[in-house]
Amino acid sequence: MSTATTTRIHSSIQHVPQALWDEKLAQGHPFKSAAFLSCLEDSFPERKFGYLVMSQGEDVVGLAVITEERLDLTLLMPDRVGALAKGVRRVMPGFLSLGLGMVGTFETAQRHWWYDARKLSEHDFAQALLEACDEVCTNSALLLVRDFMEGLPEDLRLQSWFLERGFKPVANHPMAMVTLDGMSSEEHFQRLKKKSRQNLRKKLKDAEALGFQVERVRDFRPLIDACYPLYLQVHEGASEFKRNPFPRAFFETIAERMPTTSSFLTLRTQEGQLIAFILTGTGGGVHNPFLIGMDYARTEGTPAYYLLLWKELEHAARHACRVADLGLTSYFVKQTVGAELEGMTMAARLQSPWLRPLINPLLPLLLSEKQPEERRRFRVSTPDDGQQPPSHKAA
Repeated sequence: MSTATTTRIHSSIQHVPQALWDEKLAQGHPFKSAAFLSCLEDSFPERKFGYLVMSQGEDVVGLAVITEERLDLTLLMPDRVGALAKGVRRVMPGFLSLGLGMVGTFETAQRHWWYDARKLSEHDFAQALLEACDEVCTNSALLLVRDFMEGLPEDLRLQSWFLERGFKPVANHPMAMVTLDGMSSEEHFQRLKKKSRQNLRKKLKDAEALGFQVERVRDFRPLIDACYPLYLQVHEGASEFKRNPFPRAFFETIAERMPTTSSFLTLRTQEGQLIAFILTGTGGGVHNPFLIGMDYARTEGTPAYYLLLWKELEHAARHACRVADLGLTSYFVKQTVGAELEGMTMAARLQSPWLRPLINPLLPLLLSEKQPEERRRFRVSTPDDGQQPPSHKAA
């Protein structure tokens, strides 16, 4: 006799089986974990969170995260439009903003769902996911289901289910991933193509000549006051993937709730002045440099970014991580250090049945992200040239 499936939607990750969430959905990724999502909930109280939990008797057979918020469209427009909108919003609070519902969050990537294919059909899970979106995203004009990995047949099948129901495919930024699978940083360096090795060696030697000092800090709470303005510099200067900034309290919450998996990698001048940092998560075989902050006046024209990325890869290799998730954007540098670009797509649909026939066909053009050029990362032949990256103070 088959067991009936029950569906519940919870407003907080605290009401979801967190160990199962970390195993099945986060799959060890520190910044997709239940602890991380609790930090997001507290940092963005204006955002609505919904967690789909599907069960058969005592067994959980499906999980997903759904969010709803107001998307500030001026983040996608020239700065002068944003300045104008601020004035108009004094009398029209919703001016140039859009109710956006998502399967997923802006801060996480790749799959935002899991289901047990032995006990639940693809159709039943997708139907329940769509119904949950309708229940959670009551004020959304646009719905996004993200992210489908282009290299995974099961993801493409699930995406097809949504496309058959009026959604349109939208290209997201690709993920920059370095697969290590037990390699040391020296072994990874040796497999890079010759031009990348030469470029990276020069950058690291230049950093050493400048006296740059890197340090990994576990309890980074005393550094938040100094680091947060550096994060805002990078956030305000971003030309891709713009969104609302994290509040300062987000860093404090991460430090308190993820003390064993989070850290700061800091960069200082020879005189000891803090000029850059990366908020990083390590756990479950995944290493993820998540947020960066930099003093542009002191780092522009220097190899600071190359140095920080390479130290993150060294850390990932030292801790036997199978993969380093380098995230989105800045793809040229990330491919130089060996990152593969993994394509991601989304399914998008207007919620209004009246506007859908007119606007839905335009969504791929309006919402798709420009895809970066993919470059060859590794050498064609395998002989060792006998050269290693220059040593630097360990992080």
